[in-house]
Amino acid sequence: MKLIPFILLLIGVLVFFIPPGLALQTGTDTTISNLTPPADMSAALEKITDEISDEFNVIREKNRISAEELAKTGITGPDATAVLDTKVDAITYSYSSFAISPDNVVTAAAPSRYNHLVGTDLGYQPETQFANELRVPIISNLFHLVEGFYGISVSYPIFSENVYVGYTDITIRPEEFFRMVVAPFTEQTGYEVFIIQLDGLTIYETNEIETGINILTDPLYNSTEMHNVARNVIENPDGTIQYTFWNQFWDRQVLREAVWTTLAIDEQEWRVGVVRNVDDIHSPLSNSGNDTLPPDNLNKSIAEMTTFVQEAAAYARDVGQETACETFNNISGPYVTSDLYIFAYDMNGTTLALPHQKGLLGKNRIGLTDVNGFPTMRALIDAAKRGGGHMYFVYPNQANDFMNQLKIFRIEPVDSEWFVCSGIFLPWVTAELSQSEINTLILRVKNAVSHAEKVGKKQAIMDFNDLSKPFANGGEYIFAYGYDGTTLALPHQQDIIGQNRMNFTDIYGSRVTEQEIQMAMNGGGFIYVVYNNPDTENNELKLCYVLPAGDDWLVGSGIYTGTGLSA
Repeated sequence: MKLIPFILLLIGVLVFFIPPGLALQTGTDTTISNLTPPADMSAALEKITDEISDEFNVIREKNRISAEELAKTGITGPDATAVLDTKVDAITYSYSSFAISPDNVVTAAAPSRYNHLVGTDLGYQPETQFANELRVPIISNLFHLVEGFYGISVSYPIFSENVYVGYTDITIRPEEFFRMVVAPFTEQTGYEVFIIQLDGLTIYETNEIETGINILTDPLYNSTEMHNVARNVIENPDGTIQYTFWNQFWDRQVLREAVWTTLAIDEQEWRVGVVRNVDDIHSPLSNSGNDTLPPDNLNKSIAEMTTFVQEAAAYARDVGQETACETFNNISGPYVTSDLYIFAYDMNGTTLALPHQKGLLGKNRIGLTDVNGFPTMRALIDAAKRGGGHMYFVYPNQANDFMNQLKIFRIEPVDSEWFVCSGIFLPWVTAELSQSEINTLILRVKNAVSHAEKVGKKQAIMDFNDLSKPFANGGEYIFAYGYDGTTLALPHQQDIIGQNRMNFTDIYGSRVTEQEIQMAMNGGGFIYVVYNNPDTENNELKLCYVLPAGDDWLVGSGIYTGTGLSA
């Protein structure tokens, strides 16, 4: 596989492998390499490597089938597009599929929002040239796709009567695709996972900070120990190493151990590894089912939190960023209480204040997502740019052994450059969903988008609102909004259809419609809301997934957690 370095920003993911130079004293080298890997870590590494390989084998098989069909239909026209549509619909975390001619021109595209790319010459992309030169199944390196995001192309050649006529592919976003495999593994074992290209680019880390970073060149690793770790991983196809750095919660430095191997598949080679704390082998982040009861008046607590954040923002405007953040980071200061603390980020996602996780100070967390895939940092920044507000996501609770628990946040911009936040954990609310539930949700929404593409917007909206059709199946119903906020489909609340809900907030003040529209305009993703469940008639936490259905509207659906919440 050609190795091409890329500079990137991408959405990403949760806890990290190679530590920053802050973990060591300059010039100190405490790494221990050439160790015998622990049997349990070796078994875990083999398991996760096999599971990643299995997922790519599924895509290769779907690609093979589509290549055979395209050999019959040709690689242009409606029949070719239909073949690609079927393939995209069948693969949960796929984003697009093209048919590309031997001279590097896009001849068919799916889904329909990429039709405008038909006829585009991709000859400037080394990855496209490479696929047409080798004419074998290929998994590319990470690169900036013409679709507008950083991703990986998984391609398969098309031969018609032994004549090469081009290739077809499936594109994925690695931070989402690998999370699908890694998240359940991490929950079960407590191990963190990294996947690194041979040029040093990290395409997946359990910690979002490390995704998209080159371990050989990035300033984060500008220390003797980290240079040693990076060289060992890249220069050796497998190995075991110990070193010192921040733990996965970034609150203290610990001895860590990494075991890695090489996954070689379809012209690609990646270093895949698992990491643990030596003195804490299993430290899963999953919620153990806390029995905490809700407070008597949650609304009062939220109001007090809101005032706390607003006062912190006013203080920051008075004294300036440097003095304010020094105060916010002081564990004994006025902005760290037994129940609340202020944290702060700039509008690029760089951590300015985070008193309980000091190792993250100065680090960029733009790729932060929660355990369910909600793009946390980008949502916080979007809210701050809109003037602030409330939202929910799942975050490790430092007061409860860093268990993943739902938290409601208040965001306040200080100025156009940075913002402050605080939050209240809601440990009685079930919020961590299984990967199979999330996969089912994504496929449900993708199928709704596919239906809209086949029958047209008008008919699709009628179908989504028809209570006799499967799109309105209880709590699994499909909803739809125009990008102007107009309600297009809401089958269990038909009186709201046609109303503009751009300013709609749920019972705790989260501006849900705005978030959904912003998420769809960014290509799709997850949103939390507390909303009425038609199956129970209770207000419940709901994880929604939305996708663009066209240039001016979105479709979505959700999973209710079954946890009652009331104002």
